[in-house]
Order: sequence, then C-alpha cells, then structure tokens
Amino acid sequence: MTDLPDAKRIMAAVRATWPPSSLARVGPFDLPAERTGTRRATSARARDGATATTGDIAAVEGARPGTIFGTLDGAEDAIATLLKARGYAMTGASDLMAGPVGPMTGDIPPVSGFAHWPPLAICDTLWAAHGNDASRRAPLDRAPGPKAAILLRHDDRAAGALFVAVHDGLAVLHLVLTLPRFRRQGVGRIAMRHAANWAAANGAEYIVLPVEADNAAAVGLYERMGLSRRGGYRYWTPA
Repeated sequence: MTDLPDAKRIMAAVRATWPPSSLARVGPFDLPAERTGTRRATSARARDGATATTGDIAAVEGARPGTIFGTLDGAEDAIATLLKARGYAMTGASDLMAGPVGPMTGDIPPVSGFAHWPPLAICDTLWAAHGNDASRRAPLDRAPGPKAAILLRHDDRAAGALFVAVHDGLAVLHLVLTLPRFRRQGVGRIAMRHAANWAAANGAEYIVLPVEADNAAAVGLYERMGLSRRGGYRYWTPA
C-alpha cells in the first residue's frame, strides 16, 4: 500500500512513544541520557535532516566513549558510510513495519486479554522475567497518552503482554511478549487483534512497530496480520 507511513514517520512515532528522560546535543547528534536499555533507546541518533562529519562522530566518542549509533536506511546512509570508514561494525538491524488498523480489528475470544493502564503487576512481572526490568521499562511511564498495557491470556493463564501508545495517528507496539510455552498457539494473532481494537478506539489509522530483522517468526506473524516492511534501522558498534 502506497499510503502506509514511511520509515521516517514510523521511527519518529517509535521515539515519541518510548521517550528518553532527556537528550544531550552533540553536534548533529542527540544522546539519550539512558546508558542501559535497548540499543534503540540508548544509541546516538542524528537529528532530522542533519548531516554529519567524521569530526562530529569523534565528538560523540569523546563525550560518551563506546556509544552505539543508529541510522535510518536511506535517509542516513551517508552517516552509516562515515561510521564504517571509522571502523564501526553493524551489529544489528530492525525492520520498521506498518499496516492499516481496520483489517486487523474484529471479535476477540472471551477472556483472551484486556487493555488497561497503569500496567498490572503481572505485566511487569512477565516483562521483567524476560529481560525488561523496571529501568528498561521506564519510558512507558514517560510516554504521553493515549497508551495502554495489554495482558494476554490463554487456557486461563497469563500468556504474554504488550505496550501500545499512539502518536501522529500511529499505534506503536513495544514490549511485545508471548511466553515461550504459549507460542504457535494463536496468542500472537490474538495480541494483534487486541492491539488493533484498542488502536481503532483511540483514533489510530495504522499499527507500526520495530522488530529485529532476524526474528523470522515475529516478522512472519506481522506479515500475516497485514503489516509490511517500510524501511530499516541499523546499529553501529565501535570496534
């Protein structure tokens, strides 16, 4: 679909719904205050439309040694080239995916999950048990609304959770988790239906999300639900 949001708009929504506590400006780059968390949450990011030089990269290295950089495919390829020339290696990539809300909405099996805010303790427990402790989850409290946690259930047991928030007409999914023992049982599909119904009720036209490009199972689920890859975001680690 040609009217789907592009990668630049998706990334802007991702950042708006998962905000750092503050940003420090170093030349054309912004550095999130957080030193721990996902690469996306902690990496140096170029400001919209900015150009950079090798000297700008060196300034970031001086301000915060060991910083990972993130670049948006297409829009920031020149920065990626500078990083490679300086010895940085690409150590990961996210696909930025988007799909219209409408086709994903529909009836949901009873007691298969529900949206709520603030997150129930069970959601926090599930996220923490799978690598997202309170410090890594802090951005969801800072995110402006509308927003919700969605607890997922299967066979009368907690089966997963996700966080969703709206920015610029896009419902962005974060912290998407299906417990391993409930995978390949339809929980992921029901999760997307819950998220789409909530998104439609809160004025979003599209569901968007970043997903690790090498996570074939997740990418396949999102494609089956009607999402398409709209671009990529790459991470660069100093040698």
